[in-house]
Amino acid sequence: MGLTRPRVGIVGGTGRMGSWFADLVERQGLEVFRTGRKTKLTPQDMVQQSDVVVVSVPIADTIKVISEIGPLVPKNGLLMDLTSIKKGPVEAMLKNSQAEVVGAHPLFGPENQDAASRKIALCPARGERGPAWLTNVLEKAGMRIVIMDPDKHDRMMGLIQGVNHFSMLALASCLSQSGFDFEEISDCSTQTFRARLDRIRFIMAQPPDLFVSLLMDNPEAEKFIDQYQDAVESMAQIIRGGDRRTLGALFRSLQAFYRIP
Repeated sequence: MGLTRPRVGIVGGTGRMGSWFADLVERQGLEVFRTGRKTKLTPQDMVQQSDVVVVSVPIADTIKVISEIGPLVPKNGLLMDLTSIKKGPVEAMLKNSQAEVVGAHPLFGPENQDAASRKIALCPARGERGPAWLTNVLEKAGMRIVIMDPDKHDRMMGLIQGVNHFSMLALASCLSQSGFDFEEISDCSTQTFRARLDRIRFIMAQPPDLFVSLLMDNPEAEKFIDQYQDAVESMAQIIRGGDRRTLGALFRSLQAFYRIP
C-alpha cells in the first residue's frame, strides 16, 4: 500500500464518526473518498480507488458491508472499521479480505473536540504497515492509543458502555416516573446531579438506534448488566434491612479497589 500518501475511502463517510475520521486524515493532506446513503459514489467503486478502506456504519450493518467490500480491497491495502464492537468485525475483515486488517474504536464521541482527552482502541489483526500507518496518523492528531485484542475489547465495552448506558437509561426512566417534572428536578439539583441530568439530556438527543446497538449488539453487555443488577439488589437489601454496619463495610471494601488511602 502507499504508506506516504494513501488514498482513503470511507464507507459511511458522511456519518458523524466517518466524517470525523475523514476530516482528520484530510487535515494531514490525504485524499479522501466518502460514501453514504445519498452519495453517487458507491462503496464498491470507492474501494477500487482506495489504498485504505474504512467501514464506519451502524453496528448492525458492519459485517454485511465488510463481506461485500472486503474481497475488493487489494492485498497490499488496509481494511479497518470504526465500530464499538471488535470481535465480529475483525473476524469478518480477516475472513472476507486478504488485506492488512486493524479494528479501531474511538473512545469518545465525534462531538468531543478536546484532543488531550481523546483515546482510541486499536486491535491490529493482520500485517504491520497498515497498522503502523494508522498509528502514525492518530499520534499526529494527538490521540492516545490503547492496544488490545478484540475479545478483551468487547468484554471491556460490555462493562464500560453496556453498564454505563443501562444505568443512565434506568435513571432517566426513574426520574420520568418520579411524579416531579424535569424543571423541578433540575431546580433542586446539586452540581453533581446536574451533571448527570445534562448527560441524560445529551443521551436523549441521540438517535435511539445508537443505544439499542450498544446495549444489545455486544453479547458481553448482558453479562455485566446482570452483574450490575445483582450489585444493586444486594445494596437495596442492605438498605431495606437498615444494616448500617454492613453498608459501611461494603463502602470500605470498595475503597481498596479505587485506591483510596
